[in-house]
Amino acid sequence: MKAKRKIKKKRNTKNMLIFAIIAIVIFFFLIRSLTGRIYKNYKTTFPIYTSYVDEKTYKGVNILNEKVYTAKGEGIVIYSASEGQKVPANFEIASINLMNDTSELKDELAKVNAAIAYKTDGDKKEESKVEDISLKDLQDNIKKNNLSAAISDINNLDLSSNKNIAWSELTELMDYSLDALNAKRDELTEQINKSNIVYKSDTSSIVSFLIDGFENKYSLDKIDKMDYSYFTKNSEPLNRQSKTKVNKGDKLFKLIDNINYNVAILVKDNDDLKKIKDNDYLLLKFKDDKVRAKVLTINESDKGSVVIVNLDRFFDQVYKQRVNDFDIVYKDQKCYEIPKSAIIKRDNIFGVYIQEIHGLVRFVPIKVIKPLEKTSYVSKGDRSSYIEIDNKKYKTISLNDPIIINPKQVEQSEILN
Repeated sequence: MKAKRKIKKKRNTKNMLIFAIIAIVIFFFLIRSLTGRIYKNYKTTFPIYTSYVDEKTYKGVNILNEKVYTAKGEGIVIYSASEGQKVPANFEIASINLMNDTSELKDELAKVNAAIAYKTDGDKKEESKVEDISLKDLQDNIKKNNLSAAISDINNLDLSSNKNIAWSELTELMDYSLDALNAKRDELTEQINKSNIVYKSDTSSIVSFLIDGFENKYSLDKIDKMDYSYFTKNSEPLNRQSKTKVNKGDKLFKLIDNINYNVAILVKDNDDLKKIKDNDYLLLKFKDDKVRAKVLTINESDKGSVVIVNLDRFFDQVYKQRVNDFDIVYKDQKCYEIPKSAIIKRDNIFGVYIQEIHGLVRFVPIKVIKPLEKTSYVSKGDRSSYIEIDNKKYKTISLNDPIIINPKQVEQSEILN
């Protein structure tokens, strides 16, 4: 009986020990819950990888290398090029049927012949020889009943005869070589024979019929005069429509160099340009495209500034309108977006709490780029996630860091650093 009592007593002691251990564990967790020491899982979020773009919209006025061609006589114009067409040099763009009025062409041809005579030292024998040949050719063509050739000979005979032409009228022509003058003479002669004025491209260019009357006002040689007031005085373009019957002096078309061109950006607030200097590059955005534009000069005044930039893209999109909207992109930076509520300040450094294991948290410095209403853009740092604050480097957040949304819930005892 005594042996059974001893065994029972040992069992009771063992059970009481187990019960005591369980009670201690329960008591421990109860105390932890009352004192807040149970591991916490805070409400967290991960950084969003995005871009911060700081841009502002301005008016941009095209300053093109363009030349307007006008009708040199009255007649019917025929075009052989379309709007925006890229044409090579010496391409025939238009011709005007002068309805047999070739007087101006004949005057021009007379000047060319006079220039040729001067180039050949005014050799009268040469002039006589030309006249004699024209007479002989005229007689032969009349005998052969070749009327078109005879008309050409009559024109040549009339134009090769001596006329009173002042030297001042030949100044421009004297810059031509003798071969060039002969070529010009042949071209004018052919135009007279056809009673047409032919317009050809001097260089490879873009053809445009959109003439707004600002071609001379917004030319390259007037860039220095283009201050903010200059554009407000010259802001109403002309509305012009192409027509087939033209009078002398009517504008026909223009040729534009599309390799590169300039745009005047109108900036009313001079503070926007504090960091922009000549020869800097601006990042311009037009619609969905971006391009680097070189700053040629900045014309400042009390009313605003004009930034003249050079571009080599967008031409097809902007040339049809003298004025377009451009965005200057002041900053385009990859960054993180985080909740604004998660940001705290400790020891004059902004940062966030990152949740670690066992309910512990760690303070991580951040660098705010742009605060918004509910979120903030913060720097993602360099390739190793380091940022610089007051000349010191700190490890900042990464995409995999769980950021505590409400840092006020964190107790000081749970902070590792």
